[in-house]
Amino acid sequence: MPIPKLMLGKNKKGFVALTIVLSVAGILLATVYSSSIRSGSFFDQAMRKEYREMNYYFAYDCIDQAMLFIAHDYFFEPKKPLFISQYHCYILSVEKNGNLRKIKTMGDFMKASVYREAVVMVGDRGVEITPIN
Repeated sequence: MPIPKLMLGKNKKGFVALTIVLSVAGILLATVYSSSIRSGSFFDQAMRKEYREMNYYFAYDCIDQAMLFIAHDYFFEPKKPLFISQYHCYILSVEKNGNLRKIKTMGDFMKASVYREAVVMVGDRGVEITPIN
């Protein structure tokens, strides 16, 4: 039994419609995927910025701790970086120059490191931060 021409045309129209639907679905999936990658990248950058800001203050917390150590021990000079776990920071070095001490610290939370340094003056009245020239 031969296939009528009318049925043959319907099959071709169905194939074209199916091809168009699949093409549009593929394009939509690609668009959604690329926008989700951009959103994930933006979220990662925002978190990285927040971690750096937190580390900025963690590094200053370490400067305060180093000043406290110097107030208790005039000769405090760590031989290797000293990690202070509650502040997620390191006291990298304390360099002595007369009454002045140059303190170098690093905030290190979630691998977004921030380095800070301060100069403190040790005197009879205690330990004071002085401006860096």
